[in-house]
Amino acid sequence: MNYIIIGEPCVDVIHKVNGEVLKSYGGILYSVISMAVLAKENDHITPVMNVGEDEYENIMEILGLYPNINTHGLNKVKHPTRKVFLHYNLYNNDKSARVETSSEPTYTVAYNQIENFLSGADAILVNMISGIDISIETLKNLRKNFSGFIHIDIHNIVMHTKPDGTRVHTNVENWYEWCTNSDTVQMNEFEIATLTKEKLSEYKIAEEVLFNKRNPVVGMIVTRGVNGVTGITKKEKSFGGETFYDLDHIQLAAVENPHFIDSTGCGDVFASSFTLDYSVTSDFKKSLNYANRIASINASIGGINKLYKLK
Repeated sequence: MNYIIIGEPCVDVIHKVNGEVLKSYGGILYSVISMAVLAKENDHITPVMNVGEDEYENIMEILGLYPNINTHGLNKVKHPTRKVFLHYNLYNNDKSARVETSSEPTYTVAYNQIENFLSGADAILVNMISGIDISIETLKNLRKNFSGFIHIDIHNIVMHTKPDGTRVHTNVENWYEWCTNSDTVQMNEFEIATLTKEKLSEYKIAEEVLFNKRNPVVGMIVTRGVNGVTGITKKEKSFGGETFYDLDHIQLAAVENPHFIDSTGCGDVFASSFTLDYSVTSDFKKSLNYANRIASINASIGGINKLYKLK
């Protein structure tokens, strides 16, 4: 199987309470490397992304450790790689104790950067790490011209970066188009709560997405951290002698992890492992369970350099 992964790498700059500053790589690299680790021997992964020239060689070196990653989709650009600055204070058990700011993302990936890899691909994972990783026009073109499986993680299209680098949740005007041009769509509970200006319920959003008349969408996924994950799909039902389709909810508890270290990258690993499994099995419920388990393992690892432990 051949996989395309679209998104943006970033550099996390962590300022700890004791004054120590740590630098680590993240963003789409969690999805790319975890898929490379979990993939079968003959599977190949092609990340398509723009990488700032300041970090291009470092990221090429990291990806070069995995022989099943094809780096021909990496495009070096002059714009610096996005930096995410995390500042912790003494009360770091409180969300307000972590202040997060971000530099500007690198350039949006154009359709023609992806097009050359489509003919040999079986599945595509789109992970909107920065929120502008691709445009909605590019996603529509992918759906129109690619007959294989597409999974999208909505992720940061619901985030707006202010001039001072802080990020806030915001509604998405064209959310319906983002959610109906793939086979499966993923978001977390905070993202779906922010997604629509009308504050539509999860049920209503799922109804709009899964019963849309333009593109068939298999299922919607809402990840909830320690509260597990919800999968929503269509199911044929019968009542009073009539057959009809209704929404079917699959609720999975989080897999208990006694060795929890950090939840960073869990959504990205969930997306890659779900894509990997569903592209082979076409079994929505099975792939949910698989991705839920793998994401839990990721929480006990801590950083992309240890993702090999997912194996």
